[in-house]
Amino acid sequence: MKSLLLFIISSLFVLTVLAQSGQPVVLVMGKVLNDRNMQAIGAKVIYEDLSTGEDAGIARSDPADGSYKIILPRGKKYGYYALAEGFYSVTKNLDVSNLDKYTEVEDQNLYLAPVELDQVVRLNNVFFAKGSASITEESEPELQRLVQFLKINKKIEIEISAHTDNSLSSDKSKKLTEDRAKSIMEYLTSNGIKERRLTAKGYGSDVPLGFNNSEEGRALNNRLEFKVLSLEKTKK
Repeated sequence: MKSLLLFIISSLFVLTVLAQSGQPVVLVMGKVLNDRNMQAIGAKVIYEDLSTGEDAGIARSDPADGSYKIILPRGKKYGYYALAEGFYSVTKNLDVSNLDKYTEVEDQNLYLAPVELDQVVRLNNVFFAKGSASITEESEPELQRLVQFLKINKKIEIEISAHTDNSLSSDKSKKLTEDRAKSIMEYLTSNGIKERRLTAKGYGSDVPLGFNNSEEGRALNNRLEFKVLSLEKTKK
């Protein structure tokens, strides 16, 4: 109840200021859920400017039903994610660079992945230059969260898995995803993560999540993930 009241007060303040400036905003609504059992989680919801990596604000989800609301001013591309002890944050992103009127976006659920053996986590806010393995600057916040996760959980070993759609030949898809997975591995090792804890693998288009005959399906298939291989150190 207290967190809801604080959100209402802060939201009214933000909306008043933005209304006075004539700047349109988007109201994002959803729930924070455990992606294993869909139970509600009380968590911090953090949103950030992807171009700078700086936090733009913090909200809290209601522990009773997991509901949250955040307000994003126009003109930027944002990432937003939930934080709760014992879970890995799965992020979402929203581009409101060209927003021209007040907008509400519903059902933007944030799923928290418990740290478990064989758990697969999608890294939604890691981006590559088109057709290459070059990591863009907008990926920095997501990758830094992964670095911090691995530093806190010092014994965990993971596989970095890159996937793509079927727009390229099988050989080119496999090579591109292998290079992308290796780029992420190199980023992690350059940030203090031991190489022995990491495995990089490119699957090409062999493991699709959607149909490649639609834009939505291709977006699902072009993805980067990590999989927890071990909760205890196994490599020397």
